[in-house]
Amino acid sequence: MPNNHHENVVANVDIGVRFFKSAVTTSGYVPFHWHNSIELVCVFQGKLVFNLNGQTYEIGPRQFMVVSSSVIHSVTNDPNVALVLQVPLPYLAAYCRHPEELVFTVEANQPVAYQQIVADFIQLDRLNHDQPAGYLFDFGATVLDLLKLVVTHFAHRGATTNELTSNLKELMVYINANYTTSLSTQRLADQFGYNPSYLSRMFKEQVGLTLTDYVYKVRLNNFYQDLLVTTIPIGTLFKKHGLTNVNMARTLFSQMYNCLPKQARQAYQRTHQTRP
Repeated sequence: MPNNHHENVVANVDIGVRFFKSAVTTSGYVPFHWHNSIELVCVFQGKLVFNLNGQTYEIGPRQFMVVSSSVIHSVTNDPNVALVLQVPLPYLAAYCRHPEELVFTVEANQPVAYQQIVADFIQLDRLNHDQPAGYLFDFGATVLDLLKLVVTHFAHRGATTNELTSNLKELMVYINANYTTSLSTQRLADQFGYNPSYLSRMFKEQVGLTLTDYVYKVRLNNFYQDLLVTTIPIGTLFKKHGLTNVNMARTLFSQMYNCLPKQARQAYQRTHQTRP
């Protein structure tokens, strides 16, 4: 079964990290997934809401978030501009032993280190955009300064994965592959050898959503992707993505994307229409 929730990070900077600016013009939702890297995100416009370990963390302009490797997380966004730095574990292992054990807790209670990290993000963006002669020396030095601050001020040692986390990942991959079918808690419990009540409680504690809500979010996210790039009738798309209760689907869609499906499609088409 393909692991559609695990994202392999491919470096796009020659020193061995991935860095890019993300500019998103619509509200959205990225379902639960995990990386084989440490992910750092700094927002400059708009808002992002991270959900990990059953908790939600909201970041706005000039705030940042760090997600440990292999940690299951989702992201909800308003229109935003953010800078993203993804650091593969082998890169960090040259400077820090066992980086897979690092657990990050970002709080603004160390303002000097916090603001310097934001300044480092700005410097990375400038260097990546301008690429002056020898810029990779400065880019690499800035990455190391940023990582040193993050590791020394906002990290501690702990286990980021365990048997329960591994089971949750298998469950999420199964839901992702079969979301268009009927996925009751009883069916999922039978599939993975759990008592239904225990599965529901465990999932809510670890993820912060009920199992039913998570299935709906996966369906709605896939529906949303189709909605924007096709002209298939909305009613047909609801059925295609397993959203049989249309009234509930419309209500949940509105809560996730702050508009109705028809409005989302029209707004996307206006923004992306081909100009003569």
